[in-house]
Amino acid sequence: MKIGITADCSSGLEYFPHKHNVKITRTAIHFGEETLIDGVDITADGFYERLETSEIIPTTSAPTPGEILKRVEEWKSEGCTDVIHFPISFNLSAYGENLQAIGKDMFEGINFYVFDTKTACIMEGYLAYYAEKLAKKGYSVKEIFSEVSKLRQNTMAFFVVDNLKYLVKSGRLSATAGFVGSLAAIKPVLELNREGRIVTYEKVRTHKKAIRRLIDIIKENSVGYKKVLYLVQHTGRLEAAKEVAARIESEVDNAVRVEISTITPTVGAHIGYGVLGIGRIVLDNLAEEI
Repeated sequence: MKIGITADCSSGLEYFPHKHNVKITRTAIHFGEETLIDGVDITADGFYERLETSEIIPTTSAPTPGEILKRVEEWKSEGCTDVIHFPISFNLSAYGENLQAIGKDMFEGINFYVFDTKTACIMEGYLAYYAEKLAKKGYSVKEIFSEVSKLRQNTMAFFVVDNLKYLVKSGRLSATAGFVGSLAAIKPVLELNREGRIVTYEKVRTHKKAIRRLIDIIKENSVGYKKVLYLVQHTGRLEAAKEVAARIESEVDNAVRVEISTITPTVGAHIGYGVLGIGRIVLDNLAEEI
């Protein structure tokens, strides 16, 4: 048995700080009539520069079956008997669940599986990365699903969005929440919850207070753990992300690492420019180190 790992580009693996061999499936980003392939025609820096000044709210198209088939065929040509695909949360995009339903009929001569990450961005990337490490160690598909499920349970993320219009328009957040936040000048702290949905966690007045609360929330949810990986993420706010990372490093004593990453354009199209987020992954008692 040889297992290959694929993930969509919402995983942030284009900007991952560690070497990996996960094959990435591509998403299309649409600025009106113009279509760009994430990671091919546009990268994060260029995307957020454009998003900051554009009046167009971009949309995205999930990886096509043909795009996924190409990546699977690449693994097949390298001698893989099995492929596990890691898409963005089923509750953020239906494509992963749809692929799960038709995947076994799409591919010949190889076993294909889909794992619901129930997350997005770099947290999704870490699930795929961990699966790759386990595959290289000789774990079976069943064992990989079991171990990666544990890592998924150890993962959470919160973020502050500068402008809710992107989330409201894309349907990732209710219009009511978006209207109230805009009317009352509220900067809600949003959570990517355990079901893989974006929900309002708290409502805070002013962006500065929301960022302070963001740090406090992630600290509160990391108490009692010995080894925690903290993940500071942003859309076009690198300097602010560095400040948040420095504050985390100075205020916690269980950080194995504090990493900064840009959020991939595929996700940024739905959350907008100026986002700051913090994820955490508890590394206690994992079968293998990451």
